[in-house]
Amino acid sequence: MKHTPAIIVPLFVLLVFLLPHASGFTDDGFIHIQYARNIIERGEYSFNPGEISFGTTSPLWVMELAALGTFFDDREALITLSRVLSWASGFAAIVVLYLLALALGARRWTATLASLAFACDAWFARWTALSMETSTAVLAVLLMTLASVRAFRDRRAAAYLGLTMVLASLLRPEVYLAFPVYLVSLWFQRRNLDRRCVWITAAVTAALIVPWLVFAKFYIGSFLPNTAGAKSGGLVLHPLAFLRNFDPVVKIVGSTQALTVLAVVVAIVVHRSRSRMLSPPMRFLLLWVVALPLAYVVFDIQILSRYLLLVTPLVCVAGWIAIEELVENRVLWARARIVMAGVAAIIVAVNCTLYFKVILPPSRVFSHDLTHSLRDMAVYIRDNSDEDAVVAAADIGYLAFYSNRRVLDLGGLVEPETGRLRSRFSYEEMIQEGMFLGLKGYPRVDYFIDRELEPARFEGRAMSGYQFRQVYTTVVGNLGLRKPGPYYYTLYQLTRDEL
Repeated sequence: MKHTPAIIVPLFVLLVFLLPHASGFTDDGFIHIQYARNIIERGEYSFNPGEISFGTTSPLWVMELAALGTFFDDREALITLSRVLSWASGFAAIVVLYLLALALGARRWTATLASLAFACDAWFARWTALSMETSTAVLAVLLMTLASVRAFRDRRAAAYLGLTMVLASLLRPEVYLAFPVYLVSLWFQRRNLDRRCVWITAAVTAALIVPWLVFAKFYIGSFLPNTAGAKSGGLVLHPLAFLRNFDPVVKIVGSTQALTVLAVVVAIVVHRSRSRMLSPPMRFLLLWVVALPLAYVVFDIQILSRYLLLVTPLVCVAGWIAIEELVENRVLWARARIVMAGVAAIIVAVNCTLYFKVILPPSRVFSHDLTHSLRDMAVYIRDNSDEDAVVAAADIGYLAFYSNRRVLDLGGLVEPETGRLRSRFSYEEMIQEGMFLGLKGYPRVDYFIDRELEPARFEGRAMSGYQFRQVYTTVVGNLGLRKPGPYYYTLYQLTRDEL
């Protein structure tokens, strides 16, 4: 109870950021709930009914939705469940971040400011509001890091670390990297290590993750999601390409947490080996913060802001402990608190500007168009097509959920055949040449949805034995921050050419 007043303000700030985007959703969110629906209705891990596939990055999120969704007859309740789980995880993450800061030796004032700084993190607020697995993955990573503080000498914490590593990995597959990172961190503190704790962490991790991997391989068909390969461009070895790939990391993390990153660097430079940044409890945290972005860059992963949220809260915690370390030995603590409050005010102002002026407007537009304009198009397909109709499209989540038709995924996330095409050709090349027509698993395609800055560009075209006839068009304001619109979504009915 003594910590309640300290955490109320950060939780309220997060609520203020979430409320303007209360109806936020994404197409990836619909992909998750489509998988959840098929688990509930068919008992299978599939996107298209009857076709087992690993087209979602977060199997644990899907299973959570399926488990809770069984209590509701209306499958649209899955949307509400996604939102409730995402928001609840977001608030819980703020509380755990506060506890992590305290566990790492921060004063209560510092822990409160760290929680406040992350509660207003523009990217965290955005993805929590959009009701995906992101905030739950952030929560799992924070719990994992909290366990790591004592796991090298406390057996209960060691077991808890193994559990949270597995949970986080099943929410985001890149967290599989956490176990080897933890082993590296132990090498730096091997003299003060209880080796039995390491074996406990390893045993718990293996006991939980091996059965899942066996199930995934033999039932679904692969250890990792199709998305893991689809979003990787291969190994990056050239120095210039390496530096170029680091650019989005710097921009995304720096846009919200630049001052905390700077504080960590300055604290290490000023205090060197005596810095709290390099103390044993901090080593796993710092290694993880470096290792994950480095892995994204080396494997040429298309970096999105939500991917870096697996390190941003830890950057925030470390940064505020560094700020405390830099000021507390130079001025009286009362004065230091004023200085730190000033830094927090700057961070809040920067994030408010970024979120409400830059991030929120296009995100709200897309969410509205997704759940209204694109939903209406999917409903049109459902009401005006045969039950066995096949629809080819790049945005597939809303389409499958509302049309109840078989979907040919042109993004290559669900369908391996198009995934292999996308590894060799761009999306535009694939659709312009009609490569998606006549695939082995899709002997016929009845409809195609094109998205482009111009409408009806395929009207009347003949391609791969099909005639394209426009039957429906709708407009989407944008496809996100990097793709301003308007974009035209044009539905074509495909008919066979007469010989």
